[in-house]
Amino acid sequence: MHDHSLPPLLVFIMNNRNWNILCWNIRGLNDSSKWDAVRNKIEESSCSIICLQETKKESFDSAFIRKFAPRRFDNFVYAPSVGASVGILVLWNSSHCSGQVMDIQLFAVFLNFTSVHNGDSWNLVSVYGPCQEPARSSFVEWLRNLVINDEDNWIILGDFNFYRSLENCNKQGGNVQDTLVFNDLIGYLGLIELQLKGRAYTWSNMQNDPLLEQLDWFFTSVNWTVDYPNTLVLPLAKITSDHIPCKVMIGTRVPKSNLFRFENFWPNHPGFLEAVQR
Repeated sequence: MHDHSLPPLLVFIMNNRNWNILCWNIRGLNDSSKWDAVRNKIEESSCSIICLQETKKESFDSAFIRKFAPRRFDNFVYAPSVGASVGILVLWNSSHCSGQVMDIQLFAVFLNFTSVHNGDSWNLVSVYGPCQEPARSSFVEWLRNLVINDEDNWIILGDFNFYRSLENCNKQGGNVQDTLVFNDLIGYLGLIELQLKGRAYTWSNMQNDPLLEQLDWFFTSVNWTVDYPNTLVLPLAKITSDHIPCKVMIGTRVPKSNLFRFENFWPNHPGFLEAVQR
């Protein structure tokens, strides 16, 4: 039973499973002060896949992953940093989906995911776009060479370090040529932008009179809009990084289970007893 006075999309979300992705340029994962913040955002987003950019870390192992990610995230792949810059990490929960690595570049990690609930298969590309040449042109060329067939489902997300319009910056300036290159790439691939709800910018230089820009983007293939029309990108509160974390909520037609599962780590979470009492 549901309340027929609720909006149709809300009713759909309440009655069906969502596949949630947390996407965030974290600006470094070596700082222990960030680990609790990352873990809290993972829990807040209820995600089954985590895409982190600019990790500034050359390698990862399971022991380090446990410092900030719950144990249910039992698979991961990464593109190493170059010294103390760049780096991409993707983690996922194998009880929700299986992942197959398709390609790893310094500026992108490309995986194919298959849902354990209904067998749906789709491609994910987590990107961190270089700011400097020649890596910037290599990044654009690599994306341009992706083969996105009409019947395939793709989602491409992350920090592109491009903007589509000079209006994606709150101050005058910017490179018009860059916007032309980026929009040409989007058009060539036939990508559809997922609009970020309630935010005009995703990055700040954190000054008193801040420079604000939208550098983080979310795109899908055309077929995705048919198979997963109820896909939303929601901003989360910005902490510990100059980029905002974003939650991609993918509405599916898979019914929600009526089972309630208690996670063993919950009692160790700050505020657990207060939340239960409330």
